[in-house]
Amino acid sequence: MKRKTSVSILIFIILINLPFIFTSCSDDSNPSAPDEPVTTQLILLDSAYAEGARANVYLYTEDTLHVGYNPVYIVLHDSLTNQIITDAHVEFDIVNHGHNVPVENPASSNAVDGKFPGAFILNTSQTGDEIMHYHYHVIVHNHQAPGKPEGEAAFSDFIVKENPDKFKSIVMSDSTKLYLSYITPKNPASGLNDFEFLINRNEPELFPPDGTFTIAVTPEFLSDLHTTSGNTNPVHTTIGHYKGKISLDRSGSWRIKLNVSKNGISYDTSFELSY
Repeated sequence: MKRKTSVSILIFIILINLPFIFTSCSDDSNPSAPDEPVTTQLILLDSAYAEGARANVYLYTEDTLHVGYNPVYIVLHDSLTNQIITDAHVEFDIVNHGHNVPVENPASSNAVDGKFPGAFILNTSQTGDEIMHYHYHVIVHNHQAPGKPEGEAAFSDFIVKENPDKFKSIVMSDSTKLYLSYITPKNPASGLNDFEFLINRNEPELFPPDGTFTIAVTPEFLSDLHTTSGNTNPVHTTIGHYKGKISLDRSGSWRIKLNVSKNGISYDTSFELSY
């Protein structure tokens, strides 16, 4: 009787530990696949195959494409396994009428929550008969596939809306040509708002970001031209991005006046926003 009891206890111990044993083995030999990226707040523009890279490329944006600064997010799937690719080198090449436009490539080869974030800085609108003038290329160096293959996905046919209030092309008195692209606030409100914009030099095919300018900012309420206090002039942070604070004290239409200066030369321009 004792022997049967001991055997029963041993069997019981083995049975209750089986899930742990199999789970441990499974975890060691078959690591779980990365979670699908969250894209519910984004717009899927299109998908395309990056020939040679063993990758399907999904192109997401926060809003309809428009002239100026467009945050974009690339999601990659292995074209054979459909597994999410989170380790890849991603670059953009956008051509408009045969000429490149500014871009911000994803800063890291490691995806952020399954997405590779970057930006397109589009310099002209595209509607109607001109819809084929932009061509978007996403180059993928897939670090997860055998041999780390590389290839390119091509996109086109996207409408690009006008956006004159938040994109400025200026020429300073020393012939320096600049693009100024508004970034934030996306949803302005009464009080102090984070203010950010980007400066690129308008040098065709290169469009380098430029952080060498001094900026003075003055918000002006359009209906009576009054201004606010408590603003912080934008200063350069990284890769041409300038960040500061703007104080808005009532709802309506505002002109965010900017004085852009360097080496004793200055230029006055502005963005406009409403809330």
